[in-house]
Amino acid sequence: MPGVDGDKSKEEIIASVGIKREEPDDRDGDEEKVKVKLERAGDDYDVDDFDENRLDEVLGDDDNKEAIGIAPRRPQPPQRFCPYLDSINRHILDFDFEKVCSISNSHLNVYVCLVCGKYFQGRARGSPVYFHSLEHNHHVFMKLESGRVYCIPDNYEVLDSSLADIKHNLNPTYTSEHVKSLDIDVKYSRGIDGTEFIPGTVGLNNLKNTAYLNVIIQALSCVTELRNFFLLPENYKHFKSPLVQRFGELLRKMWNPSAFKGQVSPHELFQAISVESNRKYRSDVHSDPAEFLNWFLNSLHRGLGGSNKRNSSVIHKVFQGLVRFQEVRVESKKAKIKKADENERMVMDDMDDDEPWDVQTTPFLQLTLDLPPTPLYADERDKNIIPQVPLLTILHKFDGVYEQNVRGVLKRFRLLELPRYLILNIKRFNMNTQFEMEKNPTIVSFPIKNLDLREFIDIPEGQNVVTRYDLVANICHEGLVTKATGTNEVHDKGIAMKEGVFRTQCLNKAQDQWFLMDDLHIQEILPQVVSISEAYIQIYERSDLTAARNAQKPVNVKAEVKMEVSVMWRV
Repeated sequence: MPGVDGDKSKEEIIASVGIKREEPDDRDGDEEKVKVKLERAGDDYDVDDFDENRLDEVLGDDDNKEAIGIAPRRPQPPQRFCPYLDSINRHILDFDFEKVCSISNSHLNVYVCLVCGKYFQGRARGSPVYFHSLEHNHHVFMKLESGRVYCIPDNYEVLDSSLADIKHNLNPTYTSEHVKSLDIDVKYSRGIDGTEFIPGTVGLNNLKNTAYLNVIIQALSCVTELRNFFLLPENYKHFKSPLVQRFGELLRKMWNPSAFKGQVSPHELFQAISVESNRKYRSDVHSDPAEFLNWFLNSLHRGLGGSNKRNSSVIHKVFQGLVRFQEVRVESKKAKIKKADENERMVMDDMDDDEPWDVQTTPFLQLTLDLPPTPLYADERDKNIIPQVPLLTILHKFDGVYEQNVRGVLKRFRLLELPRYLILNIKRFNMNTQFEMEKNPTIVSFPIKNLDLREFIDIPEGQNVVTRYDLVANICHEGLVTKATGTNEVHDKGIAMKEGVFRTQCLNKAQDQWFLMDDLHIQEILPQVVSISEAYIQIYERSDLTAARNAQKPVNVKAEVKMEVSVMWRV
């Protein structure tokens, strides 16, 4: 439990544990007697009981107990039978929200009432839990930190196997074998309201303007190695970052086959994101998913103890590649730049070939791709035609030959190492010359399977490097944008994106079936729909990882799964 240092006054002790204080008469000398130290920083000290045994341990003697108005009471032994278990209402239980007492706003020692679903602090006599039990005749409470269930005010722990499903919804747990089978075995689940859902392919609540968060979480959930890491808390339990812990909890809930409902709220993760980003990302402001993804991955990397060293965290192991870039300044050379073809390849006419290029290598987590500008003028016949460009064409930015002029600096890029999962960001939103945020509607045609990057990477002689990728997640933007004006590009981009809609297209690997995910709405779609969408962020899986997974699937599972899915989602 979170700890406190130093001696605390009587009033602070009473406030921290939710105990009702009764003012003593003429007890000026008792002030020093009730000061305590609660060593809760690095051990398993549990102060939730505050029964006679705990008070003996914390306060010392009966005089001190009387000084703060607590009548000692002994806890009852655990019981396997509780007459109030039939009052539990699973339909209203929701463990996705911040674990804070609804009365005291404290995060310490919080319980959930299994009858009404509200959160209260403590269970000592005079605590919010105690009074709620007496006032509303609700007697079954679960401690959110440990999952232990108590009957109040009788104060005994309830040991009953029928409570296992509630504990599993509070804190879903997985075995290594279960995690490895998620992308192989086809699973269907049914919520307590009778609705069917597929674990992992679940909706996320929009907390007002958090579509940018939802699409990123749903896309990252398709990254097998990242998901498998966070489904097993022992992989990161020694890291104290709230962002890491909340992200792991959210993924475990999204993939829970025993969930009470087929949707999850990212409320706790969003609270951690807001704090970690110093409120850069808020629910009242639209944000760019690509910028958020970059911030989120780097923040997770730091939270997992990552450094600049290779493979220092699971984030770098999964997403990091290596690129070589060359640059040279061209202002003083008065070089003439002309367009060599329609693909915007630039050729230097009067450039001195002997001019030295500054060569550097740098790691990357995602590659940014530039779209060709939309035509300024169109005739009557072509005014409704949306331009198209192949993905391989805009990937030529990384062929080592394409030259890009950026503020008087000429740059070339060449891939040196490819990651296990490749993230592509197709740059659609830019500020025009009138300082208006505009969206480039160009359709990028891309392959769902076997994207080959061989021509963009230097392969050492004698090495066998896998260069093919298969798409597993595609974030698209549908609709136009508001022409936001101003000087703050990040803020204006959020305003501009307000009118459009971000959606995620995710591949369920066990079923080999694509789904469109729009917050809470889940819909089966064809691969052909994915390939014509206005792609913004794409996540590709290296083909050897795909082949290894498919080799473990049962024969003919694909045909059987497609038939079952079509029946389940038929409207």
